[in-house]
Amino acid sequence: MLFQAIDRPSVQEKILDGVSRKIAKLHSPPAFGKTAALRAAYEHVTTNPGGMAELFPQGISHCGWLTFSHSYADAAHAVTDLATALGVAPLPGKMTLPELFDEVGCRSGCTLLFLDEVEEPSEPGVASMLSELFLNAPDNLRIASAFRHLPHLPLARLGVRGLVTELTARELAFSRSELRTLFGRLANANEMETFYRASYGWPALAQITRDLLPGISDPSERRSLFDGNHPRLHAYVSEELAALVSPSLHAILRYCAILDDFSPELAEHLSGLKMLPAEIRALDDLYPLIEKSALGPGWYCLHPVLRRCLEAELAVDPNLLPARLHSKAAVWFTERQLIQKAVSHAAQGGNFSLAADAIRQAGGVNLFIRAGHTVLQTLIEDLPASVIHESPGLMLCHTLVLAKSGNVQAARERIEALKMMPGQCELEGFDINSSAFGHIEGMIGIYQDLCSVPAAVRELERMAAELPPQATWDLGWINNHLCIAYTRTGRLDLAHRTALKGLACYREEKAVYAEAFMLMHLGLVNSLAGNFSAALSFCRQAQELARSAEWKDENLDAICSVAAAEIHYQRGDLRQVEESLNEAMKPIVRGEGWVEIFVRLFWNLARSRLRLSGLDLALAAIDKAEEVAVERSLPRLKHASNIMRVELFTRSGLIESAVAIADRLTGMVQEAAALDHWTWRETNDFHLARARLHVAQGNYAEAMENINLVLATSHGNGSGHYLLAAEVLAVRVTWEDGAYGRSLEFLQSAIARARVHEVTQMFVDEGPEFAAILRAIVRRFGLKVFSADGVDFISRVVGQRALLPGERSPKTRNGKAPSAQGLLSAREREALLLLRKGKSNKEIARDLGLSEATIKFHMKNVFLKLGVNRRSMAIAVSDKLKIN
Repeated sequence: MLFQAIDRPSVQEKILDGVSRKIAKLHSPPAFGKTAALRAAYEHVTTNPGGMAELFPQGISHCGWLTFSHSYADAAHAVTDLATALGVAPLPGKMTLPELFDEVGCRSGCTLLFLDEVEEPSEPGVASMLSELFLNAPDNLRIASAFRHLPHLPLARLGVRGLVTELTARELAFSRSELRTLFGRLANANEMETFYRASYGWPALAQITRDLLPGISDPSERRSLFDGNHPRLHAYVSEELAALVSPSLHAILRYCAILDDFSPELAEHLSGLKMLPAEIRALDDLYPLIEKSALGPGWYCLHPVLRRCLEAELAVDPNLLPARLHSKAAVWFTERQLIQKAVSHAAQGGNFSLAADAIRQAGGVNLFIRAGHTVLQTLIEDLPASVIHESPGLMLCHTLVLAKSGNVQAARERIEALKMMPGQCELEGFDINSSAFGHIEGMIGIYQDLCSVPAAVRELERMAAELPPQATWDLGWINNHLCIAYTRTGRLDLAHRTALKGLACYREEKAVYAEAFMLMHLGLVNSLAGNFSAALSFCRQAQELARSAEWKDENLDAICSVAAAEIHYQRGDLRQVEESLNEAMKPIVRGEGWVEIFVRLFWNLARSRLRLSGLDLALAAIDKAEEVAVERSLPRLKHASNIMRVELFTRSGLIESAVAIADRLTGMVQEAAALDHWTWRETNDFHLARARLHVAQGNYAEAMENINLVLATSHGNGSGHYLLAAEVLAVRVTWEDGAYGRSLEFLQSAIARARVHEVTQMFVDEGPEFAAILRAIVRRFGLKVFSADGVDFISRVVGQRALLPGERSPKTRNGKAPSAQGLLSAREREALLLLRKGKSNKEIARDLGLSEATIKFHMKNVFLKLGVNRRSMAIAVSDKLKIN
């Protein structure tokens, strides 16, 4: 019995839970620790029967163990052994199973039966008896059983009633933590992870590896052991396979060693052998040696160790050349339009002309663009450079791979080289069309931040107007590019409209990869428009699509996470933002990204880090942004990084540093705008950063001048995001400047804009002084000027603010630190509650144990904050505002 040294409480709990219901059924190949798990559960019951009261309230009358014999000649012999295990005295003559059930059913408590090594009996009478045992056992007979093969027992009805608990090889396999316990110091963390991926936690392979490790000193042999490529592991897996399958199926599986995934039809095609129906059915019962593939029903894949074992068998057979098998598989996949598989096997077989032909037959360049980046990259990497350079279409695909991998300059050079090739004017000499060429060149322009050149935008608009409605693929990518160009130039209504058109086109084309991008663009545009709830909905749809259909593309998932992080930040989910952006940074920095994504990534990461970790880590994010700007030649990202620094320094009280950077930026704006390195977003961000800096210096007129510029621009292009940011800052500026009425107007407008989307962070970011201003506005105008939802929103903003890590305590104009209390103090709420019950000041004082003078003081504050002067009005306003 294996693995007794490892405590497996979770497996034991599942077995006992299943027995408490009715039946616990364990089935897996040999050496998965079934017997050890059953024995542990059995001993736990027998050594501590009184501790089972929670699972077995009626108590345990008897607990028995039976190793089911494979040699039972008849049912009577099996029933006799069952009676002994169940503690039933034998009756005169041969006991029948119903008689045994009667004896057990008369007991007051539960009887537990642990059956080990149960196999499908060859004797029909024994098989019938076994089915009856599981189906007709009395309610107080509970069974735990272990099978090597999936038992053919009619337990479906019991399963529907929740009476059957099933533990398969997946549940019995070792987890990473259990492997660490087994190996101890014999292996490091990287070796453990490698072994887990190779073995799937198969306990027998783990035990063999652990036993071999102390005697291995050769690094290559040690590496082969953890990789699952050791002869001892191969020998064990080969023996298990031979015991479980027929020689003919073993031979067929040997051919499948060259395949990541196989179907019975493909296996027959490669081997030239016919699979029997029973052998096809057996594939479903051979986990973990053979498991179902992610490709769908009817597809399977080999366990990594078994695959290496069969590859070794394949290598020693002179009649089985892997290259020939790969070519044969490539033809099969090509006939079924499985282009990625076809090209991969053709390349591995050295038949590169077949790979190129398969690509052309399946649609050429457009196929690559539709399939998604991971498919495109995998196919291109399988081909040698000489084959790629022979085909302009493959060269164009390689160009796209370079661009999406972050090598944008190299991609641009390849595009220019393609333009100079003979026949480039008409593009007939290419195995591509002008649309595909324009698509890829436009994408490179986006990555280089050159997508809003007026002539290029007009050309895209002309193409969109001339194409027929059924040209959905071309209309899709054209609207995608127009959306990005319109967003860059601040035409948000057009950006939203083209994004919806592109989404509709890609959905009609069933292009999931492109559809996820369009949903993400809709999230970005709606976020800028201030439609934060809609933006989050689009971003979530994009993430779900990417993680379900494009789960291998970590770059796409990271881009969707960046888009969603903008809304999560505005809602105050700072920890989630920091974690998701830390994960997203690596794939985006080394892969696909453009200025809009880079700015959101680093700006929101810096802001969340400032709140959670302090200025140093926030500045590290800005440093990384500048590094990317230099590496990718993105001057606009460099300017945005400097604007970020102005904001961070201002918020952290480092005014001199902020002033120095702001002055330097001011001198660069005109030149940057002339070079198209400064857009409406940089203009708005810089105006807001300078306004905040002017506030810190006490220059309120200059601050309001910058804010008014943002308000005018945002009203013009419909940017609700910047409208909200400007209004929030204007609340503070006008209040500090003594324009209290205007401050209230800005606050009411900002709350109305933010409340419906639960956006609080813009208010919180303005610091403790802003919370003090909110309380001052409430004292001056009363809560009656706000709706009940508005009061709740203000309360959340006031209560959410905390001093930043390393942040200097800010001061109000009179030099005093602002209060950190809410709109109504706890004592004021208590007094108001008693007032609503109709009690006088004297009664309130008595109930609260305070003096009447103190209560009058609290009531005065309550009246002031509610904006009332009578008790009845205070009750009415508090009821309206739902103040408890």
